[in-house]
Amino acid sequence: RFGTEPKYIVQDYQAGRVGPQEKSPCYFSLIPSYLRYIMCELLKNSFRATLLTEIDISSRPVHIRVCNDVHHVAILVSDEAGGIPFEVGDQIWSYMYGTAAKIGTVNSFSTEGDELDNPESLTGYGVGLPCARLYARYLGGKLSLTSYPSYGTQAHLILPRLGSPP
Repeated sequence: RFGTEPKYIVQDYQAGRVGPQEKSPCYFSLIPSYLRYIMCELLKNSFRATLLTEIDISSRPVHIRVCNDVHHVAILVSDEAGGIPFEVGDQIWSYMYGTAAKIGTVNSFSTEGDELDNPESLTGYGVGLPCARLYARYLGGKLSLTSYPSYGTQAHLILPRLGSPP
């Protein structure tokens, strides 16, 4: 299943306008390394969950919606990959809680020291989402997830624009 790319749709919404703006991308200033880490974690989780479902992935794209006004940028990443069971609850925010090891997809560490060259080798150890939320808080924003078991998951990232009042 890995080695394929799930379909995804990116849409940009701006305050004062109705519907997505096709030719008007959202520009905002943030510390790129933190935003990249957060978004890579959210997209990796949605893409991985989508690829692991038994459903035709072409019919259930991952949606990325970027919404903004003069003070904030909100990014929604949503998938239809089955969601997170209710009994898991807030465990997703606990360090060392991971699901990849439970389903047998964690790569084992090699003794040759190449695990840092291959980020996939650290997948499933339960540090991605907690660190992403920590970075969002550090930037003055918030990261939350809403799961709909048997349907999908939505990740909500809200960040202030640099230079905007709190």
